[in-house]
Amino acid sequence: MRALQRIRRAIREQRYRVSSHANEEMAKDHLVADDVESVILTGQIIRELTRDPRGTRYDVGGTTGDGR
Repeated sequence: MRALQRIRRAIREQRYRVSSHANEEMAKDHLVADDVESVILTGQIIRELTRDPRGTRYDVGGTTGDGR
């Protein structure tokens, strides 16, 4: 299964956690969890970051539910 499909499944099944750091970053950008979910569910992977010692990360671009 592709990475984005796995991530979307986790979103749909509510099997994910948002770190305190992620919450802080979302607040700075005036986003809430529903915005991030919308982007992941409708967007595309823009960049795959494979050199992070914590594991592969993905930049996902898309639109929030209110069009941002």
